[in-house]
Amino acid sequence: MRISITYNPRSGRGKALRLSEAITRIAQARGHQVAAHDIHAAGGVTDETIADCDRLVIVGGDGTVHHLLPQLAQTPDNPKPPFYHCGTGTANLISHAFKMPSKPARLVELLERDTPPVRVDLPLCNGHPFLIMASLGMDASVIHRLEESRKLGGYRAYIRPTLREIFNPRFAHAQVQLDNQPAPKLSRPGILVIANMPNYGGHFNPCAKARWDDATLDIAHIPGTTSITSAMRYLAMLARLPAATTACAKHITISATTPSCVQIDGEKPNHVPSILPPDSTLNFTMSPQSILVHAPLLTP
Repeated sequence: MRISITYNPRSGRGKALRLSEAITRIAQARGHQVAAHDIHAAGGVTDETIADCDRLVIVGGDGTVHHLLPQLAQTPDNPKPPFYHCGTGTANLISHAFKMPSKPARLVELLERDTPPVRVDLPLCNGHPFLIMASLGMDASVIHRLEESRKLGGYRAYIRPTLREIFNPRFAHAQVQLDNQPAPKLSRPGILVIANMPNYGGHFNPCAKARWDDATLDIAHIPGTTSITSAMRYLAMLARLPAATTACAKHITISATTPSCVQIDGEKPNHVPSILPPDSTLNFTMSPQSILVHAPLLTP
């Protein structure tokens, strides 16, 4: 079997590189052809790199997968190999969702299983692909603060940005349309989450009913004008109590009325405004393309 490993050497403070080397050794010892690629190397990861393999292993965080989505996107006329996510980031929402362990020996064993790939919808934000979710408001603001002052790794890195956000919250103020129809209940101040997958960070799943194969997007609005009201809503969600207004649509339009922080797949975006200015719009649609995932523990 031809295995291509794409790794982010900056992920996990060197953990991604160590894991990719261990996976390579074990896979080669079992008779597989392995090619490893540094995502930051000159030339980057090309379409040919991805197409010329039977299994693709992505070693890094959720953001590493996010940045490879243009290369992973496939159609029936242009199929791509399924990928396996070996998570070395903080949340690793993708590897958790598809039940992908990161221990090298177990990982190689799962790569060898011949199971049908899982097809996953590929949504777009202003024409740019994402996989998990996007949001506007306090949680996006925390990610902005984190990226501006990251010094620690793991969940500890979120403590100081979260405290800063609590004392100076930045809520989303926007008008929402679902399939070109106004949605006033979703247009109040608070936090907006647009999801393709049910997974979110910190065990909070505002769009718990989201499915990655239903060709629609889920949206949740968590109302709030103070940190206290938002914290109460989040605690209610943690207890699986109704705390958000939810809906689903094929086309979601969000127009800011005041500057609102944006995050996509857990990162401050580069291809769309990271702070959406007033009268600017984010258009969320579903791409005709999809991606394939090798998830043998998820497949019946």
